[in-house]
Amino acid sequence: MKTSITQCRLIKLAVAVSLITLSFTPISAQASDHETECFNSVQGKIPWNDEKNMNWDPKNIKQLCAGTTKPAEPGACYLSVLDGRVNWGKGISWDWQNIINLCAGANNAKNTVDCFQQAVGKGLDWRDAILFCQRAEK
Repeated sequence: MKTSITQCRLIKLAVAVSLITLSFTPISAQASDHETECFNSVQGKIPWNDEKNMNWDPKNIKQLCAGTTKPAEPGACYLSVLDGRVNWGKGISWDWQNIINLCAGANNAKNTVDCFQQAVGKGLDWRDAILFCQRAEK
């Protein structure tokens, strides 16, 4: 009798663990799908520098897209900064890596850029503004 109760409990535990595991799998697959879609919306479509070179190093796009749930937003953020509409405190010409740092994982390009502009406008150093706006995005 004890053996059948123990076996029943083990089966229930195995089923519960399986259900929990299955419930988490789609989330990670979904995030990966967003990042892949983001990658595809950037490579060959958005320039990474002022010379309008659209052939990105894949690791840079992966950094830009990491964690996004809205695939078009990191690229839109990057493009709006690159196009010279954002003053970082000493001009509008940005280093591409700093744009990636600001826009990485963005889910709302406009909010990210607005956050940065407001932070710099209030006197925050551009590096601190990037960190602040990255945290505000999450």
